[in-house]
Amino acid sequence: MSIVSTTLSTFDSRRFFEKALSYGVAQGMITPERIQIIHADLAKGMVQIANYFGTAYLRPDIELALIRTVNLISLYLESISQGDLQAAALSLRNNTLLSHSKAGADMLRKLHAMPRETLLIQPQNESAEEQQSYLNQQTSAEHISLAKYQAEVNKRSGYQKKIDLGFWLAKKMSLTADAFCDAESLIQSVMLILWVKEAKLKLPNRAEISKLIKSATNKKATLNTERFKLFFAAAPTSIQQTAQIEMDLFIANELTKMKTPQFMPEAYYICDGDISEISNHDHEIANNWRKLTHQNNDDDSVISTLFLFAASGLPLKPSMLKREAKEVISHFRTSGFNSESIHDFIENNIPDIYKDELKKFWYNDLNNAASDALADNDPDRPDFYMERALKYLQSTCNATWKERY
Repeated sequence: MSIVSTTLSTFDSRRFFEKALSYGVAQGMITPERIQIIHADLAKGMVQIANYFGTAYLRPDIELALIRTVNLISLYLESISQGDLQAAALSLRNNTLLSHSKAGADMLRKLHAMPRETLLIQPQNESAEEQQSYLNQQTSAEHISLAKYQAEVNKRSGYQKKIDLGFWLAKKMSLTADAFCDAESLIQSVMLILWVKEAKLKLPNRAEISKLIKSATNKKATLNTERFKLFFAAAPTSIQQTAQIEMDLFIANELTKMKTPQFMPEAYYICDGDISEISNHDHEIANNWRKLTHQNNDDDSVISTLFLFAASGLPLKPSMLKREAKEVISHFRTSGFNSESIHDFIENNIPDIYKDELKKFWYNDLNNAASDALADNDPDRPDFYMERALKYLQSTCNATWKERY
């Protein structure tokens, strides 16, 4: 029974796994013999996970592996049981812990593979390194919330529906295969065309979109439902359903916006003849940006990592090794940040839609904070061995090392 007590006391943080295990023991559903098996499974799983992310020969890696294992098991258990402790305890009684942790990892891999934005770019297979990096970020936290996971799945499922509709519309409107656009903007333009009864079924140029907007805001304007249905008649049912939702949103939101003096049609896909307003050069930049950020273009830690590598003249990548962190610190303390490199990085790597926002992020926030944290010019705050600077980079960037120096 000492093993039972030891095993249970390990999970005082009351994650769902511990709750289900405690419930199962209290209700007599999980016997001491079963606890012995769970204990052995847990030890085996911890070693496997420690080896996957680092090594099983270092105590900190083993301790972090325990957190990862419990997080994965808890995520899957809470998902399949919908929070029902009895159902979760039965699953622990009838199935191995390894199967639970693997299923939790599969849930995260599935989420990672889902789109993070609505750009119409053909999906690329994620590398094993990218998957490992994502799992590293998600499982090393103290707790993975099922509610947050489900909310993220729902958000990305919405992106996927828009992308599916966007690809269908791109084919319908005869866009070339290499035309670069965002599904949102393309959908908005098509909804505008379909709303204006007399509009030609072609994507508008700048002059045409102004006329369309003027017609759309006419008090007598209404949707020709037959024309709308006919346009999507050959589409799969799922596309038709998404299109109807998008038209409802267009009517509820866009028409109101169009009537305000501040309205600008920047959210619409505009053509110049047969050429997208966004050039092939911008297409290449957007593709490269997705690769640079590993599609985490809304992750401040990834963006910070790229900026600090650029400012230090180091190769651009979305994660930072401890060795690279020390190079960043040494470079800054020797010659400061390279403003010319930052300018080139912004102009040549960041898509226009993010450029203004990320310029402000660097010049108003990160540059000042990093300059203060990485410096070693205050005799009252010496940092000869970079401990303070390393802690800052670890908390700010997408760092791959653990909290030990």
